[in-house]
Amino acid sequence: MTEPFVTALAADVPVLVITAEAIVIVIPAGQGAVLLDPDILREHVLLRLAEEEVREEIRTVIETDGTLTRLAPEMVGDADIHAACRAVALSTDLGEERGTARFRAALAAIRAAERRLGSSA
Repeated sequence: MTEPFVTALAADVPVLVITAEAIVIVIPAGQGAVLLDPDILREHVLLRLAEEEVREEIRTVIETDGTLTRLAPEMVGDADIHAACRAVALSTDLGEERGTARFRAALAAIRAAERRLGSSA
């Protein structure tokens, strides 16, 4: 694990922390209410490609298919996995999945509003 890289550090200011495992926005406790502000756009992560999970998948794939490679799972290094994850993340188009998720979220929000308002229009 690498040490985090912090982009800003000031009192009551959101902080972006980047590590090898994740990118995290740390919001000071005093600003928790800002997340509920309807004027502030919020985004939701639908997919996370974790290098440790890829390592587990390598082990599973190699153990399941003995004809795939002569390498042992531990011979695939962290740098190999990191480079492969970056390449896949850069070259994968999830446009169709994003559209489907957006549509499903819209329908779910409509249904939630209908339940909340007690209507089934």
